[in-house]
Amino acid sequence: MWTLRRGDAFELGRAKLSLDKGVLTLRDDHTMKDIRTQAEEVVVRPHPPVNVPSRVSDYLMIRMMERLIPLDGQELWISAPYDLGVSLNGKIVGFLSPFRVKYSLYGPTTEGIVCRYHEGPTSDAPPSGIDAKVKVIFKVRNPREVDRIVIPVNELDIFFKDGILYYEVVEVTVGDDLYVELKNEPPVEADLVYPPVKSVDLIRRIASGCRMVW
Repeated sequence: MWTLRRGDAFELGRAKLSLDKGVLTLRDDHTMKDIRTQAEEVVVRPHPPVNVPSRVSDYLMIRMMERLIPLDGQELWISAPYDLGVSLNGKIVGFLSPFRVKYSLYGPTTEGIVCRYHEGPTSDAPPSGIDAKVKVIFKVRNPREVDRIVIPVNELDIFFKDGILYYEVVEVTVGDDLYVELKNEPPVEADLVYPPVKSVDLIRRIASGCRMVW
């Protein structure tokens, strides 16, 4: 997605990289790493937000700043974080986060899910800022209040258009519980930037949905 060549520096939010004098420097709130290399370039690509400071979860919990009772077919936009994977010669050598990293528990202490945590407002159009944009579509069978969604991001597709990153469309079925599913399609016409090859394993994708029961 982004390519740094010798002598270049790159900064996005809290993440900073440079490649100069045979050293690749990686910096964010959790990482201070210097890698000696004779490589002429380094590739930076967005990844699901579960790798910093280490991979402990495949889930992202987004808390909405406004509680809502969604209507059937309602669409709204929320923001979401992402990580940056840094590759040398096709091999990932580190991950950085442009955002403040927080984790939280969804559900009871003994049976809940550890999730990367993010909060922000909802809107009728993509929000501003360096965050990724997420289009959420609601299917309502039993109206109820919604104040957060847990997204399974292990199979996440990330898209890019005009300097903006997008998650694939997220569908939330509202019933006695909530079922969150990735729809394997971009919210706008955009280029796929993660993963490099689009997932075609439909069985694995269906199994990766998240049922919110607490």
